[in-house]
Amino acid sequence: MQTDIDPKKELEFFYTFSQTLFSTMDQGKLLDIIIETAKNLTHAEGSSLLLLDDAGQNLLFAHATGEVSEELKKLTVPLGQGIAGWVARERKPQIVNAAEQDERWYKGIDEQTNFTTRSLLCVPLLVGDRTVGVIEVINKCDGTNFCGEDQEILLKVASLAATVLENATRYRRLEDRFARLQQEVAGRYDIIASSQAMGEVLNLAQRVAAGNTTVLLQGENGTGKELLARYIHGQSPRAESPFIAVNCAAIPLDLLESELFGYEKGAFTGAAGRRKGHFEAADGGTIFLDEVGDLPLAVQAKILRVVQEREFLRLGGSETVRVDVRIVAATNQNLQELVKRGRFREDLYYRLNVFQIFLPPLRQRADDIPVLAHHFLERFNRETTKNISGFTDDAMATLREYAWPGNVRELQNVIERAMVLATGRVIERHHLPQMRPLPGGGSEIAPLVNLDDAQRRFKRQYIEGALAANGWNQRRTAKLLGIQPTYLSRLIKELGITK
Repeated sequence: MQTDIDPKKELEFFYTFSQTLFSTMDQGKLLDIIIETAKNLTHAEGSSLLLLDDAGQNLLFAHATGEVSEELKKLTVPLGQGIAGWVARERKPQIVNAAEQDERWYKGIDEQTNFTTRSLLCVPLLVGDRTVGVIEVINKCDGTNFCGEDQEILLKVASLAATVLENATRYRRLEDRFARLQQEVAGRYDIIASSQAMGEVLNLAQRVAAGNTTVLLQGENGTGKELLARYIHGQSPRAESPFIAVNCAAIPLDLLESELFGYEKGAFTGAAGRRKGHFEAADGGTIFLDEVGDLPLAVQAKILRVVQEREFLRLGGSETVRVDVRIVAATNQNLQELVKRGRFREDLYYRLNVFQIFLPPLRQRADDIPVLAHHFLERFNRETTKNISGFTDDAMATLREYAWPGNVRELQNVIERAMVLATGRVIERHHLPQMRPLPGGGSEIAPLVNLDDAQRRFKRQYIEGALAANGWNQRRTAKLLGIQPTYLSRLIKELGITK
């Protein structure tokens, strides 16, 4: 190595060099650092770094110095051809001080770039026992030959370079995969609609999203209340902060308080340390409280304090915890009726019901059924190896005429089932389950009754239809409706539903 660097300075140099390499994952910057370092250390006129393509058959000029760098990036070297190709295949360094006399020399690159190569040094980039590319330096600036010391120092550069380039490649792949996953997850929370009714809903959601107003979403199970809550969060200034969804009906009563507000060490048997609850997890963002009508009165009192003061106590704690959260609540029940019955606090109801949005059931927005059906079709096409293009007219008519007691969630399940059964390019009527209208004509309820009676009649029809569609299997029906089997059993008794 023709350099003034003594062993101590060489060690210091490579320490600094490695620190510089590991300071970035930007492949362009890494390539710049590597080839400039290789050229300077060996006093070469030019340098280049070639990487094997994904098939491992050709070397691509990833980066090069000098006036011909852009021309080189358009060229490839087949594995095994030329000196660079030989080095990549054999995984051995090579010094060639009379290029034109070497039978491996590939003149084509010089001819295409109008550059004259007199001598070159080429070393492999190795990751374990795998070659990922080569580094080559060309022509000593002083006209002398490359020597063993040049090769030794270039091998050290290559050893570090191979590791950081491999890490950068893996990091880029992870970034790409993460971006794809983000898109896929975001797609699952898209609100797909073309009806005027849902257009009005989205307009309200957009208008309320900009502030911190508490929102109450009302609608049947499966209408997309959580999707709308996520939409409001995504359109708000809190979009980059957490969104925490809590199904109040799904958490056992004895765990509900600790899940929402967290607990201190020793608060109860098994509480080995402090744990944050959902409200703390949502600090700075949005908390979505689904099925708030199922909250017990004791927990309602604590939630009232959070809504009013944005503060609470952890279970077993004495220290006040303050949070900055936006609250979006949802229910499929009539909270005013629950207030009358003494099952829901009136003060909490008015605190939650600041800005109310009602999500219409799917049977009241039939225009959305075709677009939703095709949306689910495309999703399941991506998740399976099938390539189903659409629905027969008869199948789509059946979907449009059904009353959908389970709303969008039920439609998704029906499309998924049909995708499993379909063997051709389209979904036909016989791929769909037996889909009968709801008892009493679906959504038609005589108007000459008071509102409470109308709601009770509808709820009874709704649940009877869902049970009938699922062969009166309560567990399957509860899953379809998105409620707990115990809650469904309670509703059946309250409404006097019998098979």
